[in-house]
Amino acid sequence: MSASNQNNIPSRLKLKVVPPTSQKETVSPAKANPADTPTHQPSVEKTQPIKPAQSFNFGRLIIICGLVAGGIWVSQMPIPNSVRTEARLEPLPDSHRFVYMQVPGSVTKFWVNPGDFVNAGQRVASVATLELDAEIIQKQAKLQEQESSSSAALARIPVVQGKLEEAIQVELAAHRQVEETRQQIEQMKSGNPPPEIQKLQAEIEALSSKIPGIEAEIAGLQENLQGTEKLISNYEQPKYKELMARMPLQEKLQEYRSQKATFVANIGRKEQEILEIKHQISAKTEEIAAVKLETQQKLANRQDELASRVAIKQTAMQELAAAKDEVAVRTPVIQTLRKELQKLQSEQQKNQTLEAPISGIVVSQNLHEKVGKKMQDNQDILEIANLDKLVALIEVPQSDSDLVKGIVEKPSATVILQPLEPGLPAITTQIEKIEPVLQSDPSGQKQLLKVRAIVDNRQKLFQPNAKVYAQIEVSPIPLYQRVERELMKLLKIRKYV
Repeated sequence: MSASNQNNIPSRLKLKVVPPTSQKETVSPAKANPADTPTHQPSVEKTQPIKPAQSFNFGRLIIICGLVAGGIWVSQMPIPNSVRTEARLEPLPDSHRFVYMQVPGSVTKFWVNPGDFVNAGQRVASVATLELDAEIIQKQAKLQEQESSSSAALARIPVVQGKLEEAIQVELAAHRQVEETRQQIEQMKSGNPPPEIQKLQAEIEALSSKIPGIEAEIAGLQENLQGTEKLISNYEQPKYKELMARMPLQEKLQEYRSQKATFVANIGRKEQEILEIKHQISAKTEEIAAVKLETQQKLANRQDELASRVAIKQTAMQELAAAKDEVAVRTPVIQTLRKELQKLQSEQQKNQTLEAPISGIVVSQNLHEKVGKKMQDNQDILEIANLDKLVALIEVPQSDSDLVKGIVEKPSATVILQPLEPGLPAITTQIEKIEPVLQSDPSGQKQLLKVRAIVDNRQKLFQPNAKVYAQIEVSPIPLYQRVERELMKLLKIRKYV
């Protein structure tokens, strides 16, 4: 309103020259009410000496107008704007990798601590694979049993082989004996007896050849005996009884009787000799029969022996085949058991030491609580995060959410992250994602806009769960809007409007 009054002064006001007075008096006209000025009608001639004052007022007016216009222009001028808040740094979701139990067992020792940096392939834990150890022991026992049986079978093979070869030789010998005995029997049947029988037959023939001569002798002796008996009979006739009483004839008769007794004795002796020869021939014949019978029995015995040797050979062949079959059967079993045992031992060696799958930071806590605790396979025991890149979770208050949402269509929306720790440099990165919906904070009293940005952390300047200050560069707004937004946030005007 004062500005409008000053603009009207040149057209209405006529000033009067007043002689100089004290400072108190010169100041008072300036304090006069402008409403009283129209009542004074000073002459024009008297107002001409104050032209310098009129020029000063126009300058002030111009300055004031310029200031006002400049203020209005400045208030409309867009100025850089940013939203300041806090953010929490977390590993990327796909940067987390777990170390799992490969087989049931228990952790005996952790080689790392929470917060340690590990390289891919680095040992992080030692594991006692109890069930795998028991399975290995059982598999080793089976393998040892199979190898012992196979070794025993292998050791039996040369023994049984030698036994079989001996049985084959003995069988061949027995077979030759059987054939020889059978040939002897056939030869005896065909009239070509063996030398032993031939000798006996010759002895029989020799004995038999003696009988005719002895019989001839007996016949001669019998003729002589008959002649002698006839002479004796003549001498013993009754008509010669008296004649025979004479001594010479009696002696002759006695001689004839003696001859008769001699003849009878000789005939008896010759007959006995024939009987003895026949007895010898019978004995020789029986001996020949015994030889033949013995040969038959020998053939039977040798045939039995051959059958026994054949059975022994068959048994040896069966034992050899069984030993070879056992080796053949156990060999693939042993090979399979060795492969399985090697696989189990390799798995045991592999699983007894767990390694880091990636390079990163150990983010698991309270690792000591897992030591000695029995765990199943595929159960995670340790978590590693690759912190080469972190995600900054920025929570923008609802009062600034409209400014942040406006940059989502920008090709390169940036945010400046300032660590809380002194001495660490600020980094500038790009916003990756802005959630389309506001979310409540843990207390449920505030609505927040979730913003994500990727942070290059290859220099390991930041740790997970660290807080940083975030400054999101948004679109410029006029100064008056910036002042208005700050006043509204400060005075919470929107709460009551």
